[in-house]
Amino acid sequence: MLETSTALHLSNRLGFGPAQGDLARIAGMGIEAFLDEQLHPQPARLPPSVTSALRALPSFGKNSAEAFAEYWWKDQVDDPKSIPKDEKRKLIAREKLVKREAHVARLARAIGSPWQLHEALVEFWFNHFNVFEGKGEIKVWIGAYEEEAIRPHTLGRFSDLLLATAKHPAMLVYLDNAQNVAPGMQETSKDAMADDAKQIPMKNRKEHGINENFAREVMELHTLGVDGGYSQADVVALAHILTGWTVGPGADSDAANAVNRFRKHRGAFRFAARRHDPSAECLLGRTFSGGDVGEGEAALLMLAAHPATSRHISFQLAQFFVADQPDHALVDAMAKTFRETSGDIRSVLKTMLNRPEFLAPIRFGAKFKTPYRYVVSAARAAGINPANAAPLAFALEDLGQPLYGCISPDGYACTQAAWLDPDGLLRRLSLAQRIGDGEYGGSNDGAGSLAPPDPDRLLDTLKPAFGKTTLAAIEQAPRDRRAGAILGSPDFMRC
Repeated sequence: MLETSTALHLSNRLGFGPAQGDLARIAGMGIEAFLDEQLHPQPARLPPSVTSALRALPSFGKNSAEAFAEYWWKDQVDDPKSIPKDEKRKLIAREKLVKREAHVARLARAIGSPWQLHEALVEFWFNHFNVFEGKGEIKVWIGAYEEEAIRPHTLGRFSDLLLATAKHPAMLVYLDNAQNVAPGMQETSKDAMADDAKQIPMKNRKEHGINENFAREVMELHTLGVDGGYSQADVVALAHILTGWTVGPGADSDAANAVNRFRKHRGAFRFAARRHDPSAECLLGRTFSGGDVGEGEAALLMLAAHPATSRHISFQLAQFFVADQPDHALVDAMAKTFRETSGDIRSVLKTMLNRPEFLAPIRFGAKFKTPYRYVVSAARAAGINPANAAPLAFALEDLGQPLYGCISPDGYACTQAAWLDPDGLLRRLSLAQRIGDGEYGGSNDGAGSLAPPDPDRLLDTLKPAFGKTTLAAIEQAPRDRRAGAILGSPDFMRC
């Protein structure tokens, strides 16, 4: 039987904090059984409260091509300017709704899924391979990107995750590789019979050139790290290798080769041979022939297996799950496992979880919650029904961490230095009181009602997190303000 403090630490660090009854369940299971459960999630088996919330979202489950065809209205009509204003407003509202539904799908699962480690890793990996929902078509692809590129690979091989994100249209558009073209390449009417050119109307063709954005971020953020030993020449080489990696029609599109329908069926990865630079390139001392899409895949796999990548990824995982400044010995052990298992994420996490640094009492409550972690942990503790998740997305905007809203490719930080500030604390206190007042629900009755959370049940769930001073302050608060005092306490801000 685990001590409740250890059960709380496991719940806080491997997920988003305890819901009612979680600490007793974890303590009864013991560390080994709980870790095994979380390391082998079954995300298809979600509670009815979560599945019903997901079923209520019309865009949920649509792949990138389907989402583009159904919601990206600008390319579904011949002349957007000719659409009546009232109809255009409806189309714009429908397009925006796809983003909001993606927010609900993320939050509903984060709040209600028993596979909390899986949900925490979705947050971690999305930040690692960040895309910004506000750029172009990404607003209708954002949910599909998470479903197709992130969620299936959270505990798999890092190389699979890297390739899945690199080939997703959301990433290709976000970091501009969709416009990464061999230098001097020109498409003429004669070229229109070529593989890629024949699908692009002449009026839509643009002469681009080498775009280094994606290549640079792949090495600096996604794999090697800023000190990973690459040079500007390597960035240029990788950019050349990845020319022609762009966005095209979905594989099931009947109009995949129809010139005048090309843009209406975007939503899948496409290797455009005419845009690719076939010249040989030297990347990190290895020569790539540049012949086809396989050379780009090989280059990314080489980066995934590089020793610098093993350390970069291990440090970031340790920083997310253990400490803002993780011990060198912990990172070294995780990096060693990464190399020995060819980047098996589950094995790397096992190494982390079995190290004394993870369960050291000094780590209990030592990390400051990000706004996302704070909002989700408050929702779980208060018993907010996943069906009521939508307003929480607006709360995240108010706290400075809008879902899918990080413009820069490095994603949101997970450290105290990034989030601990007076204005942020005041906003959290305001949100805590609104949750305590029942604005977001919290009855935990499974019906999605908006009854306030019961302060006694809330305190029973969270009591192990609080010191004597905090408990005394909570007891002195009026009963109708007590739930807000619990969720706004300094101790609850930490995990």
